Amino acid sequence: LHNMQTLDAMPADKQQRIARETLEIYAPIANRLGINALKTELEDLGFRHAYPFRYRVLDKAVRRAEGSQKQFLKRILERLDEALATAGVKGAVTGRKKHLYSIYRKMASKKHSLGDIADVFGFRLVVDSVDDAYRTLGIVHQLYKPMPGRFKDYIAIPRMNGYQALHTSLFGPNGMPIEVQIRTTEMD
Repeated sequence: LHNMQTLDAMPADKQQRIARETLEIYAPIANRLGINALKTELEDLGFRHAYPFRYRVLDKAVRRAEGSQKQFLKRILERLDEALATAGVKGAVTGRKKHLYSIYRKMASKKHSLGDIADVFGFRLVVDSVDDAYRTLGIVHQLYKPMPGRFKDYIAIPRMNGYQALHTSLFGPNGMPIEVQIRTTEMD
């Protein structure tokens, strides 16, 4: 990580070689070890140095989108919190912005533009029980219209690695796509 953080001092060809090595070897190792914060930082630094032009273009586009959507994100967080409280469901609501390398990988693999990526901004709702998770899904779908074909039930059918959660993509304010993940404290 320290080598990646100080990579600017190296010649451009060496920066790209080390950055690609980091993306291909060290970030996946951090992922396998479950060190997500390290993986994410290695990926974003590797992306910045391996593909500097792509990084700058995507970073600028995401910053522009984030600036115009910050008030929406705050309003969505508040609205989700209020809806859970009104329904009597105890839960924690957090929001996040997807990391640049992750956005880039998704755009490249699915041949999508930035506007087609629904989970650039996502929300995680952590509730006490599986019953509350499904109730929360109903609450969320009453607040915002779900996108057709964009719901996954990883609670009923967990992923191979044991991951469990409910994932849904929604049309947020002004049609802005948002993703919501709902899980229990145990699953989190």
